[in-house]
Amino acid sequence: MRIFRLYILLFSVFLFSCQELPKEFQGEEGKKKLERLRNQFVKGEVVVSENLKAKLPDKPFFLIIAVKKPDNPQPLAVLRVKNPEFPYRFTVSGKHKIDFRRIIEGELIITARVSKNSGANVSGGDLMGSANAKAGDKDVKIEISIEVPNEEASQSKQL
Repeated sequence: MRIFRLYILLFSVFLFSCQELPKEFQGEEGKKKLERLRNQFVKGEVVVSENLKAKLPDKPFFLIIAVKKPDNPQPLAVLRVKNPEFPYRFTVSGKHKIDFRRIIEGELIITARVSKNSGANVSGGDLMGSANAKAGDKDVKIEISIEVPNEEASQSKQL
């Protein structure tokens, strides 16, 4: 009986793996569209500069934010991590998107921020770093090398 189930499973996998692509993904335009959808990710590593390692909170909240560059500062995707260990390997993908109608594509700015609190607003004492990337990049390096001063954080909250 187990062998019969195995054959059914293998046959099902074979049958469904041989299905033709939908028409919208066929031809040159379809291939381009499919490639855009396949590349909805950015992978990389976040490190903390030596001079800021001592300033890491005991239980940090960690955000990696992807925004379109430079035309739309609204985040495309946000990855939240509690108590990360550095260096931190990350993947920001379609499952982290804020609005699933938008596509992670083209030029991006990837920002990493370590905070003492879980809020989305920047606070004084937050540690940050960013890097330019393209959707589909697999080796983005972000160094957290900036500490947000208290006065900048209060000004950004007023905006």
